[in-house]
Amino acid sequence: MPHALANHRAARLALSALFCAALALPGLLAWIAPPDAASIEREFRRPAPKPQAPSSLASALAWPRAFDAWFSDHYGLRAQLIRGNNALRLLFFGESPTSEIVAGPGPSLFTTRDRAVDVFRGADPFSERELALWTQILADRRAWCEARGVKYVFAIAPNKETIYPERFPARFDKIGPTRREQLLAHLGAGSGAQVLDLTPAVRASRDEFAAQGDVYFQLGTHWNDYGAFAAYRALVERVGELVPGVKPRSVDEFEFAPTDFQDDTWAGRLYLEDLLVQPNVELRPRFASGLDEQFRKNLKAIALDAQHRDANLPRAVVFHDSMGEKLRPLLAEHFSRCMFRWESDFDTALIERERPDVVIQVFVERALAAFSLSTSPLDTQERCAQEFAASSQVLLRGLQALEPDRSNSARVDRLQARGDGGLELQYAGGGLLLPEFEVPAGAWPVLRVEFDAPADGVALLEFKTARFAEYSRRARGVQRPTAAGANVLYFKLRVPALRGRLRLHPGLAEGLYGLRDLEVRAVSE
Repeated sequence: MPHALANHRAARLALSALFCAALALPGLLAWIAPPDAASIEREFRRPAPKPQAPSSLASALAWPRAFDAWFSDHYGLRAQLIRGNNALRLLFFGESPTSEIVAGPGPSLFTTRDRAVDVFRGADPFSERELALWTQILADRRAWCEARGVKYVFAIAPNKETIYPERFPARFDKIGPTRREQLLAHLGAGSGAQVLDLTPAVRASRDEFAAQGDVYFQLGTHWNDYGAFAAYRALVERVGELVPGVKPRSVDEFEFAPTDFQDDTWAGRLYLEDLLVQPNVELRPRFASGLDEQFRKNLKAIALDAQHRDANLPRAVVFHDSMGEKLRPLLAEHFSRCMFRWESDFDTALIERERPDVVIQVFVERALAAFSLSTSPLDTQERCAQEFAASSQVLLRGLQALEPDRSNSARVDRLQARGDGGLELQYAGGGLLLPEFEVPAGAWPVLRVEFDAPADGVALLEFKTARFAEYSRRARGVQRPTAAGANVLYFKLRVPALRGRLRLHPGLAEGLYGLRDLEVRAVSE
């Protein structure tokens, strides 16, 4: 009996030691063999840096959070544990291992970004004011272009779940129209002339290419070359109605060649690239391209300029989001010069400089929920100055209440008073927060700011809304060009449900700025 008891005690000690070793091993590996940075960069981010020893009370208070972020990224066996968790949840239980995607059968993966699930369900509809604003600004853009002899095409690319609703999890039931459907219904019978809905063309391609494969990436969120080709044909057909001589090429002029390249896929981010493999094709022209090879090597560039060998073709400016990447080589074949800009803004300065025959904007369906059409091209600096001067309703005045945004400790601006009543700003990228103010019903705020800039650049005013509590330069920011020296700028914000504090960047380049005056007034819608 004593011998059996001793064996039992030894077994318990061994098990406890093994348990403690298992707990300690990942932490030990974090110090002696940390994960490769590349294993974290596959998550489309950089690993958190190792925190420095605290040098002040503020840094000591921030140190535990910084250490936790670093340790979470450098935890021993991190990649293996994530991989095992993802494989078990996705491949065995059929559920998404991350809140950024939802999983359908196959598996077929769908994004949740930009409130995509609510968009699909119709649970995040436009308000009447938002519908009126989108309609007005799209009309303003068209009128602005037409006044310069330029045609304008605004196109909506369908979300993946719009084309494959049967693969979207059944628990996400439809409760109302999507924003795309609302906008088209609001525009009425003539909506086709104002907004090009690419959904019918892509749905038709789903049936056309059903035997060959999907028209969207099974493991990604974008259309593949099958879907992009259908969208291209519909888009160029619309352009051809406006610009004589432009017509799409036929499918016989291309080859859809199978490729092992995975392109748009979540497999790598899930650490499952060897287990999750999707079929893919590459669209190759059978005709002699008029574009140089360098253009095709830079298709992912934010700004891309295409020069065609045929100088007699029309010219175009194309603004787009990620859905436009695969359209670039297709569209560029139809224009002598085509300026592609991967951005949401309507860059009037670029359009006036390029003098194109047509301006094209292509955005994915969920962008209708992510972006705010906060400015009209008709809201020129001269017009805003006149409206500002005519208003006596002051919402905010003076520089004294401005303060640096300290949400990013690495990019806090330094602000100090000057003898003339102005402020000196050593800009480091953080931005200045304005005090909150209330916008009266039926009005838009117009901000007027005077400042001195160290060089030519761009000023940015960011805002939040009732739906979006975070700043976003991409989706919720208004930019204005600046010149070296004295500047007087106006920002008119056509933003329903404006909430929180505005964040002002007098320039996006680091340097010394001098702020002289700031005021916000309300002007009638």
